[in-house]
Amino acid sequence: MDKIVQIFKALGDETRLKILIILSRRRICAKGIAKHLDISEAAVSQHIKVLKESGIIVGKKVGYYVHYDLQEPVILEMIKFIEQISNDHTISSCKLGIHMPNECRISCKANKNKCCQKTISKN
Repeated sequence: MDKIVQIFKALGDETRLKILIILSRRRICAKGIAKHLDISEAAVSQHIKVLKESGIIVGKKVGYYVHYDLQEPVILEMIKFIEQISNDHTISSCKLGIHMPNECRISCKANKNKCCQKTISKN
């Protein structure tokens, strides 16, 4: 769960999302990213650091430059997680470390999860 949280925190910035969009189209160095986004190379470096630490991207030295690329297995892991939480039957709250009161668990079983669906739709 910690890895998923780290990934979503890394995605919580518009510039980092733009970097991912660029990397989804091509392998590119920090200087190229800076030119595309019209920001400093130092700013790009900081964003790349966060993305690398979360495992979303990887860098490969090519001559003088480091070219960055998406880590597709991590992207697929994020997609799988989102699909699981969108389908309340495939992931249990216990698996996520969320412990529901007994009354709710009993009620959910009796009402085929209708009480939880009502709670979610109110938010």
